[in-house]
Amino acid sequence: MALPLEACHRIVHWTRRCDLTALCLTTKSLQKSAEIKLYEVIMSGDINVIYRACESIVSQERLGPYVRSFFLYQSARRTQTELPTRFWNMIQKALWKMRCLDVLYIDDPARANTWILNDIPKIPFQLREANFRLPWNRDIIKFLESQNKLRQFQISGGIDEDAPQFEDGSLPDLCTFDGHLAPAMQLLSLPCGLRHLRIPLDRSTNKQLLDFIPNLATLSRTLRSLNIIHMPEELSVEAIKLISFVCPDLHYVGIIPLPMTFPHRSMIHDALLAMHNLRDLEVDVSRWSPLPNTGSMQRMLATELHTYCASIEHIIFRTGSSRTLWYFDGNEWNVRSENGQHLLVDGLWKNR
Repeated sequence: MALPLEACHRIVHWTRRCDLTALCLTTKSLQKSAEIKLYEVIMSGDINVIYRACESIVSQERLGPYVRSFFLYQSARRTQTELPTRFWNMIQKALWKMRCLDVLYIDDPARANTWILNDIPKIPFQLREANFRLPWNRDIIKFLESQNKLRQFQISGGIDEDAPQFEDGSLPDLCTFDGHLAPAMQLLSLPCGLRHLRIPLDRSTNKQLLDFIPNLATLSRTLRSLNIIHMPEELSVEAIKLISFVCPDLHYVGIIPLPMTFPHRSMIHDALLAMHNLRDLEVDVSRWSPLPNTGSMQRMLATELHTYCASIEHIIFRTGSSRTLWYFDGNEWNVRSENGQHLLVDGLWKNR
């Protein structure tokens, strides 16, 4: 006698993930419910596990539509090896079966195999979120042009200087982008309503920052968060002055190296005076001597910055690798240590 569907769902709900495979082998009535949960999220740092899962998806037509999230990476505890072509062929064929896929994460150690996404007519899904450790090239751009529901996109890899421009109308729903300066520049040519932008700088792009910021004027109506990683201290004053002029309605700004001495620090204050909607400010004080790593020193700095921008609710101080989140309760500044709060700190830039 077959179990009622509701009973199957409850049994599967309380079954540990490691036991779902065994549950699939008990009865046919439990098999479907167990398979739906088992294949809903495919995530493992073991590439052999990923390969076997993809083999099953390719060989059994019913499994592909169950997959909602697919994560491909190698565990940091394992040796990072370049994966063979037959592995990527299997990944490609499996992706063609995942018509309900929402989230896709691909970390290719070789930063090379973008071709698995280049057969656009065979890709059945419309992603909501994508995170690629792959190069920015023609394959990626053509794939993105096919993704009309994509809202969050992150990419870190090399830049192909011959990568084409986007076609008009691409990525209409994109609201969060995390990637290098060159892709960000291309996105500015699109009429998308980008709200959250994070850009990591390096030696080759540092000098381009001040030329890039004025281009954000095209996003001034929608952009609410701007996170710039590894900003050189010598650019911080000019950068925040430009940001406050071009995008005065930002809710989050970071990561600004805060000058230790005046008059440079007062120039930061002047820029903050123009930002009446700023809620979150992230500053780097790693180069101060001595480091302001005591509660009293950081409270004093938080109060100082708040004096020039009364709308600020959160301030993050970076001292080397540590971060401290301060929040204003309406009367005074209180500290919230990073222990247990790293997800809040990491996500602050894209929550506004």
